Order: sequence, then structure tokens, then C-alpha cells
Amino acid sequence: MNVWYMHPYAGTPKTGMSFRPYYISQELSKLGLDTTVISSSYHHLSQRKGNLIGCNTLENQKYYFVKNNEYKGNGIGRVLNMLRYGIGMFGLSFHRFAKNNKPNVIIVSTAHPFHIFAAKYYADKYSAKLILEVRDIWPMSLNELAGLSPNHPLSRLIEITQNYAYKVCDHCVSLLANSEEYFQSKGLPSNSFSYIPNGIELGMSESHKHDIIDKIRNDLSGYDLSIGYTGAIGVPNNLMPLIKAADELSKSNVAIVLVGDGVLKEEIEQYVSKNAIDNVFIYDPVPKSVIPSVIGVFDIMFINAKPSKIYRYGISPNKIFDYMLQDKVVLNGIDAPNNPLTECGSELYFSSESPSDIVSKVLEFKCSPYSVKTSDLVLEQYSYRSLALKYKRVIESIR
Repeated sequence: MNVWYMHPYAGTPKTGMSFRPYYISQELSKLGLDTTVISSSYHHLSQRKGNLIGCNTLENQKYYFVKNNEYKGNGIGRVLNMLRYGIGMFGLSFHRFAKNNKPNVIIVSTAHPFHIFAAKYYADKYSAKLILEVRDIWPMSLNELAGLSPNHPLSRLIEITQNYAYKVCDHCVSLLANSEEYFQSKGLPSNSFSYIPNGIELGMSESHKHDIIDKIRNDLSGYDLSIGYTGAIGVPNNLMPLIKAADELSKSNVAIVLVGDGVLKEEIEQYVSKNAIDNVFIYDPVPKSVIPSVIGVFDIMFINAKPSKIYRYGISPNKIFDYMLQDKVVLNGIDAPNNPLTECGSELYFSSESPSDIVSKVLEFKCSPYSVKTSDLVLEQYSYRSLALKYKRVIESIR
């Protein structure tokens, strides 16, 4: 069976996010489903050097890279990149690829939804089944988290496109546990929903050496407690409350370390410099394989988001499982149902916009530290191997 996994920001462990398409595809291939990831030649999450175009094999995984424009920030260049990803699949080069790699199943992962039209076209042309994979609810995520008006033309366009996707897919897989009813209100047929969460690669529990480990240890050598964060440094991640708590935490000899990149990284660096904050350390992103070793250095981990009604449908940050795999207590500011941190007792919950609440929870932990054992749960329920088995069952049910 031939599977296409469309995701405009798909990467590899060595070249950067997003990782889910790579790991799911690897496991599906082991289960006898020959899977090709269809990504964009350029996107803001990639650390890949050079523009790969067309068919390539990276880290033992087949890819097709749709030729696309480069961009910076969230302006018109990024919007054009989003549109060109889907439009590019109607070009002669992709038609040749499709003819030689006819799909039985097409998975459309909506990091944005504009490639649904190409996916539907090829699904009809080759009598393939169409699976819609939803991680973020568009355009609600933009409206709630980025402040884009629901009446903005881009918001309207995304809404029309996403609602079309709900109506034409054969099945919907969502990373958000409580989203089925909402999707049905937008046109998803009954009995066509499955919840398959984010997950973890089994090999990611292993430690890997990297220069950054010694650098972080050296920076933290004089501190009593460390708070770590790994991942994107952007608006949705809401890191400023943690940074604003740094000055008060310094009085208790607590350090903060961010490892990652994003549109707000420079702003945070400038804030730290301007306010002469000396207990915050910011590092560039590292390969996915190094993340477990980085997390292992810290005492507790951090995750947050802007408060929003959207989280009533569930949450899907991959870093939760990265943290749990290393048996870490997690400072969490996201109020959402079906939160594995809450379910396994590894959460220090704080009010997401309150630096003082962060300080209070950290000092509470510092006075009465405790350990948690969450890795067994992650390995049992959230490995990509187990998630791929769920995907295979979905595919078999609609064939």
C-alpha cells in the first residue's frame, strides 16, 4: 500500500521540525505501508541547508519537496509560501511523481490547510482515501492566539478551506481529544473521527553528547535550581511571564535556560539585556537527538501558552512527552482537559500570565522537591510505534 503524508513543515530529527510525519512514516513503512512525506522546499522551522526539490531520501525516509519561496517572519512572504505549497502540487514535476507513486491513502496534515485542494484532486484521480490530520483548529488558533480578526480576509480564506476539508475527507485524525463535536459542527460526517495524540520516538530516551551540555552545566554551576525550556520561542509559547519572573527567582538562586529559536527570541534577548537579568541563559536549537540529554540537565521544565478558550478541545505540544520521558516535574500554565501531566501527577500548575505565581510554585518546589516517574507511561501509550498501529487500524477501516 502506498501512502502520501502531506505536511508543509515536515522535517527530520537532524534537520528540524516538524518531526511527527517522519516518525509516523517510518513506523508505517515498518508495518508494510510504503510512506512518502511531502514537504516544502523551504519553511521557517527547518535547519536544513540548501533547497532540496523533488524526490529525496533523508535519514532513511522518502520525501518529495515542493519548490517554494523563502520568507522571514509572518508577513506576505509566509502567506505566499503557504499557498504555493498546495499550488505546487499541480505542477508538471509533481504530476510525474504522482504517476510513478500512485497513492492508496493520502494523509493531509493541516499545519495550514491550503494543500487540501491538491490532496482531494489526487485522491479522486487515483481513487485514494483521504485522511485529514488536525493539530491546530484553523482559523480559531490564529484568532485566539495571534489576535487575527475573524473578519480578516486571511482568516475567512482559512475558514472556508478548513471547513471544506472537514466535508471532503474520508476520516479525520486529530491530536486534540475533545475536538470531534466541533469538527462535526463544521461538516465532518459522523463516525469518521479518531484521536491519535502526539508521541515520542523510543530511541529518544537515549543520551547523546553535544557541546551545549557542558556549556549549560557550566552556566548552571553556581545555582541551586534550574528551570529548562526546549522548543519554539514564539507568541503561542508565552515565555515572557517566565522571563519576568527571573529577577525575583534570582534572589533564591534559581536559573532559567531556553533552548530553541523563534520570532520572539531576539525580543526576549533584548529584554534580558536591557534589564540586566543575569540568571537567564538562551541557546540556539539543537538536533532532536540531543534534546533528552539537554532536558536531563535541568531540575524542572516549563511549558506555557496564551490563555484561550481553544484549549478546551485539548492540547498537543510534543515537548510534554519529551519532558515526561525524562521523568521531569513540569511547570505548566496551560489549562486544558486530557492533560497527561495532570493525569500522572507531574505538574506544577500556575496561572499562565502571572510571573508571581511562577515564582511561588518554583519556590514551593525548591523547599519541598520531589521526583516523578512518568517515562513508563509515555513508552507504553505514546510511542510512535503504538501511534502508527492506531493509524494503520484507521487506514484499514476506511479501505
